[in-house]
Amino acid sequence: MSLSPTQRLKKTPHRNLAPVETKEANSTFQPAFEGQTRVAGMKTSTELDIKVISEGLVNPWGIAVLPDGRLLITEKGGTLRIATTGGELSTPILGLPAVSSEGQGGLLGITLDPDFGSNRMVYWVFSEKAEGGNLTAVAKGRLADDEKRLIILW
Repeated sequence: MSLSPTQRLKKTPHRNLAPVETKEANSTFQPAFEGQTRVAGMKTSTELDIKVISEGLVNPWGIAVLPDGRLLITEKGGTLRIATTGGELSTPILGLPAVSSEGQGGLLGITLDPDFGSNRMVYWVFSEKAEGGNLTAVAKGRLADDEKRLIILW
């Protein structure tokens, strides 16, 4: 017998912490089930090993690991950079379309094509201006061999 989302939430261990989100809801949509938008915090016994690799990023958002271990990182404001595991940051990669970073918008998730090693294709999600607000868009481009620009493929 499968449990409903509400039943699963009630059976989750360590549900004795305060909700993760405590601010007023930012929409008038009704939750699909009780607790969907105000799920309780959880405590884990999993050990974390946190290592700051750079403090030079502004609102980093998405990360994709390049084949050589470097990180392709989006910054919410619309910048894309490469970081080494030693913390060195590239100059911003050029060629991205205009990004609207107002509110919840920005340059968001990023992933590499499964054949990135041979085609250098990158896919990303971003917000773009539209009449009456923002739209969420997905784009793809080829990371140039010099890693200084993206060649957009619409």
